Amino acid sequence: MSERYPHLQPDVRLLVDRSRQERIAFVQSDQWIGYPAATAAMDRLESILHHARARRMENCLLIGDSNNGKSTILETFAARHGDPVRLREPDGLTGHRPLSVVLIEMPKEANEALFWEAILERLRCAPPRRSENLMRYTCAILDQLAVRMLMIDELHNITRLPPRAQRDRLLLLKSLSNRLRLPIVAAGTRDAEAALKTDEQTANRFEPFVLPRWRLNQEFRSFVASYERLLPLPEPSNLADKEPLTALFNVSEGTVGRVVRVIQRATETAIEAGKPRVDLALLEAASRLPYGGERRRVAG
Repeated sequence: MSERYPHLQPDVRLLVDRSRQERIAFVQSDQWIGYPAATAAMDRLESILHHARARRMENCLLIGDSNNGKSTILETFAARHGDPVRLREPDGLTGHRPLSVVLIEMPKEANEALFWEAILERLRCAPPRRSENLMRYTCAILDQLAVRMLMIDELHNITRLPPRAQRDRLLLLKSLSNRLRLPIVAAGTRDAEAALKTDEQTANRFEPFVLPRWRLNQEFRSFVASYERLLPLPEPSNLADKEPLTALFNVSEGTVGRVVRVIQRATETAIEAGKPRVDLALLEAASRLPYGGERRRVAG
């Protein structure tokens, strides 16, 4: 007897006969689909993570347009390497385990304390006593937890700071990497790259890794075909065929986030309407809905 719903991944086949609410919840959930640029970025981060400690550590800046997968790559990598950590008391650590990777978002405000507090919050660590130096305290925690990489999303937020505060934040990153021999991986738009270049020494420490926009080619077709295998619909939608694929590309603005959101919305509508698949009309209707740039954990 042939397998039901052979157009879907095995674990997704089990969802097709479940309730509409369950199917829609799955469609809206974070997924990971590796495509060449995302896989190459992950490989680069693995190489940096396992690099021997040195006086001058390798750093990396993931560069890409908004909604083109930078955050997804950082989040997925951190999830793979971030061991759970226990709550800590102000006077020390309580039964901690090594934590390989810490991921934070660069604060938009000039107050340097917010940077250190973001790290402590990610570690679920109580803040220090008022008399203690926040930077020294945070560095001690990172060292004791044997953190091997700091990841900073939205690095371009520093461009909102006054020029002096921008320079101070860049010097902070260089000092932190030197002090702990800790590699830093940041992600941002071209604005982040421009900000780094205002300090030559800091810029030289961050190797750029560019995430390109999509082109209408076989890579794009493969990504769409792979994503369709995650849609809990009883019939294949054939989104990788020429007409729907071209329609998706035309509304995608070349970014993975836009592609995914249009497919998700069209699939949600199909499920709600009891339709067995996504057709071109559903794609076109989904593409006309307002797009707020939601982030989804789909590679890129």
